[in-house]
Amino acid sequence: MSPGNVADYVIEQLQAWGVARIYGIPGDAILPLVDAINRHPGIRFISVKHESAAALMAAAEAKLTGGIGVCVATSGPGAANLINGLADAYCDRAPVLAITGQVDSYNLGTDYKQYIDQHLLMAAVTGFSGLVTVPDSVNDVLVKALRQAWSEGTVAHVAFTKDVWQMGTEEAVRSQEPFLRTLPGASPEVVGEAVKRLNEAERPAILAGRGARGLGSNLIELAEKWRAGICLTMPAKGVVPGDHPLVMGGLGEGGSEASTIMLLEADLVLIVGATWWPDKYVPNQARIIQLDAVPGNIGRRMPVEFGVAGDLTRLLGEITSGISVREKASWLNRLETLREGWLRRIDSEISPDGVPLKPGLAIKSLERVCDEDAIIAVDVGDHTVWFNRIFSGKRQQILVSGSWRTMGFGLPTAIAANLAQPERQVIALVGDGCFGMSCGEFLTVVRYQLPITVVVMNNGYLAMEKGKMELKNLEPAPTTVTNPDFVKYAEACGGAGYRAERPEELEQVLNLAFNSGRPALVDVPVSAEAFPGLEDKKDAEESLALV
Repeated sequence: MSPGNVADYVIEQLQAWGVARIYGIPGDAILPLVDAINRHPGIRFISVKHESAAALMAAAEAKLTGGIGVCVATSGPGAANLINGLADAYCDRAPVLAITGQVDSYNLGTDYKQYIDQHLLMAAVTGFSGLVTVPDSVNDVLVKALRQAWSEGTVAHVAFTKDVWQMGTEEAVRSQEPFLRTLPGASPEVVGEAVKRLNEAERPAILAGRGARGLGSNLIELAEKWRAGICLTMPAKGVVPGDHPLVMGGLGEGGSEASTIMLLEADLVLIVGATWWPDKYVPNQARIIQLDAVPGNIGRRMPVEFGVAGDLTRLLGEITSGISVREKASWLNRLETLREGWLRRIDSEISPDGVPLKPGLAIKSLERVCDEDAIIAVDVGDHTVWFNRIFSGKRQQILVSGSWRTMGFGLPTAIAANLAQPERQVIALVGDGCFGMSCGEFLTVVRYQLPITVVVMNNGYLAMEKGKMELKNLEPAPTTVTNPDFVKYAEACGGAGYRAERPEELEQVLNLAFNSGRPALVDVPVSAEAFPGLEDKKDAEESLALV
């Protein structure tokens, strides 16, 4: 059945591709589309406070569900505001469709208000950008955008001129094509060659990333049989239980020293579903084998000796079956020593000594009281590093701005996560600087009465920048931030506000917020101390400068 006009066709086509929500702000050049959404029972319009947040929400939904996230904005400044969130999706290979309005077709290329060449504007953050000016092209352009976003894990953008929305169309809706997501299948010979190389290792290690989500038991089975330690990128926290004796902790300058040393001492590292590996943590002597569902990811960030592409569940099963059991007693003893030393080291960082609270204690308290399957949207800043360092995880799912690393990420992401999976506990972990960038979206939480808890690590600074400036003997005064009373702010917005200022209050207050069933904010005043890996990073940079 023909949908009627272009706006109705777009909504019918999106629903056929599994889209349940569209994030955005009504604007002059998209009003017929917004009206069509409101008249359509299958798709919900989520009205936000800023288009950047709408794009971040679309990216978050795509990261969480694997489906296509959709955001809309009006022409000119509305489209421009999407770019930050679209860059996050583009860098993290999340399938997102951005729909923007454009001026009437007869005003294209003129000096008319809010006109800009939106294809040039979007070029750096999209894999495809199209324009619809007549009904006859709507099917071809929109379906091309959907296919490209879905199959390539990229951002696609389609602009519609203002005058085209209400024109009639007889275009037929095209169904989603599941084969576009068909995974490559490595041959038995390729898998066998990988197994042969893995069996040569004496000091094996596994680096697991976001692509390994849902494969925790497979990873543990392989690690136990191969006698390998496991290191995790931050989005992979919760993929395997953090208390397992072979799990060494997080990767990178804010991660675990046990992981760093293990990777430096390993003679072979198996990368499973990860693409992020900071240069200074890549060992020179270790052989590297990479498994990934996307062939293009293999060797994309670091040179590898051998790669295997395909469904990771199948590959891990076949590889584990082929691994020869050898004791490797000295390596297992070394891993045990590294892990025990690491746990002793962070004991002092999570101790309940005085006020303001230690940031490590705040993270550990959050870990103790959150649900085992909670979704935690971690914003970008000093608290991110503390989270990577302290949070060990059980089955939680961590959402991060992986490569773009934009501040203001946490709260919009939590909103999308709750809407997509309302049965799960959703937490936004933000710094006070981050919250300042997206605090208006707390009103969005209240508008839709979402039981999200925002935990604000409040130290009065852009603390990561403060620490870096102090290490370089620069004046850190510009890194201070001016904050409201966060409890009163939450209450003024219509939510619940809490504050935990003393160690003995922290877990109790977090529990109150988590169990309130309301939009809630917890203000956690913490010290602005430099995270332990910052001094190590300075030393490494100074050493490189002397070479």
